[in-house]
Amino acid sequence: MFTRQVSRLSMQVRFSSAGKDGKRRDLFGYEQSSEVGPWNDKISKVKTWNEAGELLVEMNRANCPPDLTSYKAVLQAILRSPSKYEGGKQAGESKFCAMMDVLEEMEHRNNTKTDIECWDLVLQGAIQENEFRAGRALVACVEGASPKLAEEIEKLAAKAKADGQEFPPALLKQSENLFDIEIKAA
Repeated sequence: MFTRQVSRLSMQVRFSSAGKDGKRRDLFGYEQSSEVGPWNDKISKVKTWNEAGELLVEMNRANCPPDLTSYKAVLQAILRSPSKYEGGKQAGESKFCAMMDVLEEMEHRNNTKTDIECWDLVLQGAIQENEFRAGRALVACVEGASPKLAEEIEKLAAKAKADGQEFPPALLKQSENLFDIEIKAA
């Protein structure tokens, strides 16, 4: 509990507004830059989403913390990139997971709140990867999600059901069908 409060306090101090001299300073008193435009331009030109992540690291090293526009640029880079690395998609690679990692860093590390545009980009990533289950969960949890994207998610789910792929194959192989079990209250 105490460490969590100290952590929150340090984040508030690190990203606090301008000091007496009108300049934004970090926890250690170093001046922070708010010139994210050139960084966002670099992020918009990357070919892989790993490069976008590396640019976020460079921004922090340059004492120019990313803002909402920077994180949106990274989400867009993930969405348009064919893969995390050059050379094509590798096993275990997931745009949806990468986008969720960006949102986690955004909210918990840099104390930047997501907006509906961020969530819509994540939904687009789920659609690109046919992740209708994750998409449905997002639509149910995120207020204001795009109805058009929600409709796309449902189209993917209907197609999966028609193809017999509504549930993961490993779950369907179980001796007792988990989806048919009736759970009763005691």
